[in-house]
Amino acid sequence: MSDQPSSSSPRWAIISLLILVELAALTYLSRISQPSTTILFASYAPAFAAYVALLTIARRGDTPLWLWFATALLLRIPWIIAGASLSDDVWRYIHDGRAQLAGISPFLYAPSAPEAAAYAGPEVALINNPDLTTIYPPFAQLAFRIAASLGATLLSWKLVLLVFDLGIGAALIPLLRRRKLPLALVAAYLLHPLPIIEFAGNGHVDAIAICTLMIALAFAEGRVVMSGAALAASVASKYLALPLVPFFIRNLATGRRLVFLGAAAGAGILFYLPFTDPLPLGSLGTFARTFEFNGPVAGVLSTWITPEGARWFMGGSLLLLLGWLWWRKVEVVDVAFLWIAGVLLLSPIVHPWYVTWLIPFLAWRRDMWVLVWTGTVIAAYAVLPDWWSSGIWDLPGWALLLEYLPVYILLAAAAISYLRRRPDRGHKVRVGSGRDSSVGA
Repeated sequence: MSDQPSSSSPRWAIISLLILVELAALTYLSRISQPSTTILFASYAPAFAAYVALLTIARRGDTPLWLWFATALLLRIPWIIAGASLSDDVWRYIHDGRAQLAGISPFLYAPSAPEAAAYAGPEVALINNPDLTTIYPPFAQLAFRIAASLGATLLSWKLVLLVFDLGIGAALIPLLRRRKLPLALVAAYLLHPLPIIEFAGNGHVDAIAICTLMIALAFAEGRVVMSGAALAASVASKYLALPLVPFFIRNLATGRRLVFLGAAAGAGILFYLPFTDPLPLGSLGTFARTFEFNGPVAGVLSTWITPEGARWFMGGSLLLLLGWLWWRKVEVVDVAFLWIAGVLLLSPIVHPWYVTWLIPFLAWRRDMWVLVWTGTVIAAYAVLPDWWSSGIWDLPGWALLLEYLPVYILLAAAAISYLRRRPDRGHKVRVGSGRDSSVGA
């Protein structure tokens, strides 16, 4: 079979048409500064449908790798040159970069503090929660500083982020080769409309943490220095990957284990050293204790017990998950997926861009509940029209139902399927990760 479809083949015409559908839908959405819920859904739905169809084609493996990277760049261009229409987090990033260029730790002053006026730019008026200091760790801060040195503009930040965004797709290549899967499956991430909106459009920093985690996973069995340093960079961008450290080193020989830990510790020290006074935590504790949004499990638990009790319950549940994954000897790539999925399902805060963490794993996993969630999570933006018009931040109940009901139904089906084909105890397990896996737990 040819590696590239003929330009006259009906299949090539279908691919071209699907790309145009996704491009048209995403471009239209990118041009609207405050889209209504109807416009948002009507634009995202055809883009997501086109993506699913393109992913089905990519799974056949007879399309060239360059096609998906070129298409990924094409789909991102309208969003890169547009504003950040669905989130205002990016203005904090630019402000933090300005602080560093002025020789001030971004963890020292909140944007609204009088001391910050000396280096604040026009974006300071757009920052959410300006009375709180930053929560973004040191490696993310390094990226903010680079963007600030390139002009401290929305475009300069988006161009820095684009490197990591496309880097996620590049990091999938060795992971796919290890599984002997078609490299065209990079399309699972590169063509998904959610990362395009959240990274190329809204400029969320999660792309950096995801990219470095994927690099760490890609080289976990070979280049342990690179893997350890990349994992440190991921943790120093967002802390989500920190509990994965023991799983990275479990199957390494003693010498290689020490090399991995040395590389991770050395990189971590380099990242954190410029931010020792004050400690680079900012208002992270306030964020973790008090913020809630779009987390139905946490919401129900908070009603039944107390918000603090709900957080303790969720923390205990996640510790049990880690213990189970260790006991079952699940491979580190699958541990990463299941850990992230567990955190998102239990978290009191689930912004749409948080779900992008699951999308790279769709390159080899067939978890239908994850694929559906990456589509339905757009319903969380139903909170915005009231916020823009009256300052009320309240997600409608129908939006929660639309987002989570199909996810929970499919997740329950996946759990039942897993229990029916549960592997023998004590064996090394790869959970629902093969070419033919369907809806692994």
